Amino acid sequence: MELQKKLTRLYLDTCELDVQSLKPGNVSVYSTVKDLSVDDFLNSAQASAEAITTVDVSLGERILRSVEATQSAVSTNTNLGMILLIAPLIQARYLSDEGSDLRLALQSILRQTTVQDARDVYQAIRLASPGGMGEKDTQDISEEPSVTLLNTMKIAAGWDQIAAQYSNNFEAVFGFGIPRYKNLVKCWQDEKWATSALFMSFLAQYPDSLIERKFGQLKAREISDMISGLEMELCRSDSPGRYEAQLLEIDRQLKRDLINPGTTADLTVASIFAAGLCN
Repeated sequence: MELQKKLTRLYLDTCELDVQSLKPGNVSVYSTVKDLSVDDFLNSAQASAEAITTVDVSLGERILRSVEATQSAVSTNTNLGMILLIAPLIQARYLSDEGSDLRLALQSILRQTTVQDARDVYQAIRLASPGGMGEKDTQDISEEPSVTLLNTMKIAAGWDQIAAQYSNNFEAVFGFGIPRYKNLVKCWQDEKWATSALFMSFLAQYPDSLIERKFGQLKAREISDMISGLEMELCRSDSPGRYEAQLLEIDRQLKRDLINPGTTADLTVASIFAAGLCN
């Protein structure tokens, strides 16, 4: 139970940090969007905290319970991507001893997923009803899956960055997100600005797959190229706060055009949560 309390605290703190940090195109204390507020995200975190950290459940059940709890609280999709990424990390933490290789445990968790896990996750996705899903020829979300959760994610990895994390054992999180975040915190001693900079780094490095599904590959690449110069300046600066006005202007542009780098925010949150697990 002590571990569950620690995981719950880390989850809630990470979700709080997410909305306290400026992430262009996303909901934060700096700027909201129509029909979504900061409170919606905080209420979602509170509602899903017990379900996502519960002990002795399958991965699919952990994800489904978390989405059900969220929907009962806010009736909209605020955190599906976060749940999909954080739930396996929690599952791996329960499997591993403190100080042991979390990523090795994660690999084992993902390899052992079942068809029932896939069915639970499909139900969770249908319940959250994220935008830009479209129809697929194989293992479409509107149908019942016939392969394991890992295999469904491998099929979707080409068009969805969250699915890609399942298929490559969270390479972007462990190989890019965690070390970048830790370095930024070390340099600035400021978790909020480290979160903003990590978000920008992910967006520059990995064109957002939610943008790509909604607006096309060229638009996703265009957004990444647009912010790459600013991202480089920001991460090299010894005073990140001086870039707030520029980030807010990008935020206004993206929200004006209804462009939301939501998957980038999910990767950012997952990396910060994983960094907390690795401390």
